[in-house]
Amino acid sequence: MTLTQLRYIVAVDRYGGFAPAARHCLVTQPTLSLQIQKIEQEIGAEIFDRRKNPVTATHHGRRVIEQAKNVLREADKIEELFREEEDEPSGEISLGIIPTVAPVLMPALYSILGKKYERLRFRIFELPTTQIIEKMRADEIELGILATPLGYKDIVEIPLYYESFVAYFPKDYDGPQKGLDPQAERPGGYEMILLGEDHCFRDQSLRVCGNRNESRIECGSLETLMKMVDRGAGMTLLPQLAIGGTGAAKKSNKRVARFRDPQPSREISLVHHRDFYKKRIFDAIRDIVLMQIPDELHSKDGRQLFGVNAEA
Repeated sequence: MTLTQLRYIVAVDRYGGFAPAARHCLVTQPTLSLQIQKIEQEIGAEIFDRRKNPVTATHHGRRVIEQAKNVLREADKIEELFREEEDEPSGEISLGIIPTVAPVLMPALYSILGKKYERLRFRIFELPTTQIIEKMRADEIELGILATPLGYKDIVEIPLYYESFVAYFPKDYDGPQKGLDPQAERPGGYEMILLGEDHCFRDQSLRVCGNRNESRIECGSLETLMKMVDRGAGMTLLPQLAIGGTGAAKKSNKRVARFRDPQPSREISLVHHRDFYKKRIFDAIRDIVLMQIPDELHSKDGRQLFGVNAEA
């Protein structure tokens, strides 16, 4: 039994078929199938039920697949030991970022990782929290930038920054720019527009404003949310960095208002599975993120945090 054969098994499980697994592994389908058959003959049991589409693991196969993942992970750690002595991070990494953070961080990560670490192969995905965690547990994503706390026992969370919620109003808004009451029935007299149910920021917004969920309009992105407000459909809550972060850019926007202290905020963290081991790559990504975030957001002082609070 070889590491290559184990990689073939994991690939079939991940992609749900022999043909897509072979394409991923850059081999012909007959070659991949033959190698898996050899393992099945060796252990005396079928690993996959080939009659189903997509192909699924048998009872015995599921145990083999999970152990194969463990073996491959340990084998990769051996390579990582030698990479730790290199001048810069190298190898592979896959990163998932939630949609309400991606516009701020994804362009910078793509640009800096590509230019600064030429020996690092990376993939970046913009996905909702639930999908990132699901793929992380399936070894398809290694790192995530998410709103926390999540509360999962198998996921490690390392806080990066603390971002306040701000209210974003239509063009005719002439109210105060600070000291808003988050529990007001209709902030500024406007209906609140929300993101869709796939977004953790929706749940956080509802918690800030007392779990009112009667909004007639739900949007799939912050960009759409802001455009609907621009058309006068209502007001909304936004993460602070979505409207220019801090300083003069935000202060000059009279349609943006802060809540009274303690300001409702969210914690953004770099998360990984408890078995994650690529420390140098982790440190590089963490440092890039922190360089993009104003220093004043690195501390949670004076903020009331609204996390995701997922079930453990």
